[in-house]
Amino acid sequence: MGSLSGGDFEKKRHCPSSEALVFYRQRYLPDGQMSQLASHLAACDFCAAELELLSRFPSTKELCDSPKMPPHLRALAESVLRMDRRNNGFTAGCS
Repeated sequence: MGSLSGGDFEKKRHCPSSEALVFYRQRYLPDGQMSQLASHLAACDFCAAELELLSRFPSTKELCDSPKMPPHLRALAESVLRMDRRNNGFTAGCS
């Protein structure tokens, strides 16, 4: 890791995006990109710290597993949406 010398602790133009860091953590990148990102992390304190922060939270995939919508609620939602489309997005009683 580089030095924490105060004023240079910021994300630079050449730094990978947060999404790329998440993909790196989840090992979703090709080998060439994995090694390139590993080299960057060894030299960039900001990105190494960001990766550490990101690793403390579950991935969005882990957060987004939701149960299937019951058929009667789906039918209700679809009928409400159809009604809104017929009213051009305006519902009765709204001004």
